[in-house]
Amino acid sequence: MTQKLIAYKETSIVGTLHQVNEEDYVFSYAVSWLESKAPQPLSLTLPLREEPFSSESTKAFFANLLPEGQVRDHYASKFRISPDDDFALLAQLAGDCAGAISLYPEGETPLAANKQQRYRTLSDEDFIHLFNEAYIMDPTFLRAEENTRLSLAGVQDKLPITIQNQAYKIPLGGAPSTHILKPQNHRFDSLVENELFCMTLAKAMNLDVPETFMLQSAGENSYVIERYDRSIGKDNTIIRIHQEDFCQATGTSCRLKYEEKGGPGHKACFDVIKECRNPLADRIKLVDQVVFNYLICNADCHAKNTSLLYNDSAHPDLAPFYDLVCTAVYPSLSQKLAMSIGGEFDSRNITRDSWEKFSQEVGDSSARPTLKTVERLGREVLVAVEGVAGELIGLYGENPIYLEIVRAITGRAKTALRQIQN
Repeated sequence: MTQKLIAYKETSIVGTLHQVNEEDYVFSYAVSWLESKAPQPLSLTLPLREEPFSSESTKAFFANLLPEGQVRDHYASKFRISPDDDFALLAQLAGDCAGAISLYPEGETPLAANKQQRYRTLSDEDFIHLFNEAYIMDPTFLRAEENTRLSLAGVQDKLPITIQNQAYKIPLGGAPSTHILKPQNHRFDSLVENELFCMTLAKAMNLDVPETFMLQSAGENSYVIERYDRSIGKDNTIIRIHQEDFCQATGTSCRLKYEEKGGPGHKACFDVIKECRNPLADRIKLVDQVVFNYLICNADCHAKNTSLLYNDSAHPDLAPFYDLVCTAVYPSLSQKLAMSIGGEFDSRNITRDSWEKFSQEVGDSSARPTLKTVERLGREVLVAVEGVAGELIGLYGENPIYLEIVRAITGRAKTALRQIQN
């Protein structure tokens, strides 16, 4: 049984994950990392120090690298381990995760970025196999020697891929990916088109989002997003950039990602921003994110859907926005907000007073900047939303979901503008 996992950033050892018993594991930084020229912490909750961290603090970061729900259950069944065994799942999956950290058992090491990384180019037949998988996009058609070690957090099915010279590839053996591919979700109609619409709308409004597009292959539509935690070096090597989501940054289990379950609310998120390299700019950006998610009727922006990005500094920046979806078009989904606005979880009850309480909660001396943001983004979304629908129809064809989204967002924006005047 593997009892140690070595954490790497590229080929540099960052530290070691030690298994204590069947449930607990602890992390400690390597002395060589602490003494390196410019060491970065893995998390705001795992600051640089020689002493090992508690199992609770360790799990809050590392367990949040793993998938959730039925995706987690699938991989646990595949590898014949308990779905509650974080350590064993990390040993199997954590070769290419969110951020820059890779985990390998003792005796295994990652290849340097300038060495030959292994990829398999996906054929049309491969895409058919992927889309035919039973709700989990797991490349079971790979041969034994083509092992993957890919882990992305969240409950939605997704697959890290690499796009090189217009070819779509699966990274093998922990090689880095450049994009994330999401297939259609059997529970929510046209979720691919929904997320692409909301991300395209954000871009049209000059908000910070990665590049996205729809892949139409094997008779299926899938959503593709460029990874903001990857960059391309001068020699075309793929470079990982470290990141952490707000569950990790606040030391919160993924099981508690919703505020009502005990997870971070907006106050905790804005407290995190105080640790950023440019806290004022990122504070403004985070207000934009909160208001935009409200305007697009996204009730599911929980703490794992906002992240920090560590570029070349020990102090992070707020990452680009992602996982933007209009949840109002799915009646089966709860419309209770993942994080309350001024203490109010029901979006139908959000008023000017709610935004004023929100401003006070996150530490603003005046509600004026937030109200101005609601007004500005509310007017911008009304101008942009129908144009985005027309753009996507022109690129990918008609879909009834676009009209539903336009109606939901238009109604929400008009309501928001009317309420802040009262």
